[in-house]
Amino acid sequence: MDMNNNQEDYVAVSRDEFVAGMQVPVDIFLKLSETNYVMILKEGAKVHFDQMHFPEKAEWLYVRRSDYHKCVGQSLSIAGIVLESDKISFEKKTVFLSKAADSIFKEIEHLGFDHQALEHSKIVSRSIQTLVDNKPDISAVINMMSNLNDELIRHAMMVSAISVIIARNMKWTLAQNLEKLALGALLHDVGMKELPDEILDTPRHAMSREQTAAYESHVYRGVEILRSMPSISDDIISIVLEHHENAPGQGYPRRLRDIKMNPFARVVALADCFADVVMESVNNPHPKTPIQAVAYIEITLGQPFHKPAFQALKQALQGPAAIAVKKVI
Repeated sequence: MDMNNNQEDYVAVSRDEFVAGMQVPVDIFLKLSETNYVMILKEGAKVHFDQMHFPEKAEWLYVRRSDYHKCVGQSLSIAGIVLESDKISFEKKTVFLSKAADSIFKEIEHLGFDHQALEHSKIVSRSIQTLVDNKPDISAVINMMSNLNDELIRHAMMVSAISVIIARNMKWTLAQNLEKLALGALLHDVGMKELPDEILDTPRHAMSREQTAAYESHVYRGVEILRSMPSISDDIISIVLEHHENAPGQGYPRRLRDIKMNPFARVVALADCFADVVMESVNNPHPKTPIQAVAYIEITLGQPFHKPAFQALKQALQGPAAIAVKKVI
């Protein structure tokens, strides 16, 4: 058994990520105290927690920080296998994909945004595209993703999926553009990870001026994080910087009007607002249905987004839902 007293050398990983019978890609540790960790599985060993003297209340296991990239890689591999299976439900695929997305955000938080984090993020964003292509119904996407536990991951995945749906209804067909859109939408709130819980847990309307300024700074911090990778696309940087802007120039941080906004950011800005309205959160305790959300954006907010994108969102709700929209609006 190896002991180590440096807490900063470890990253927490949910026990649920280790499936019975799987081989662990790295050494796994149990946290005994704030300063002591003990190895419980060596790299290459198979997971059999039921055969170990293992504390039932231990929800988190730990891996060396230097090994965490390997853990993310395995999480992505499992998610990829699940997504390709015809025998696994859309709901379960969404859950596995959310675990992979959570691993990536944690990877960026602990190890920085390097080449491996970028490639891992691309894998998840492509998987979201695949999920949407197989189930392009907005209501189904929202229902499945609303059940995910982590609010930031839930929102990031939903914005990415809705952005792709909007773009496809705008007749975007170039694979490279759809990939950039899905990736930028997935990472649009990456700067939020560095905000303290005090701010994240406070409704926007209840924030002080200082808290509001700190909250709105997440776009700049997100840009700083992504710019650490020279190969990151300028369009993705623009998505992160401009996803709170809107057509009449009433957004932040630069109050850009529609004509000045990046084309990708126009789509993500709408998807971000739509996701906020349909998803339960500290700012939205009573989420609306997709139909109600479209009506809210058009009537209450005065439709402050790129018109073609908004029309594409409405088109995505065609069928019986479209009739309901016309009655409400």
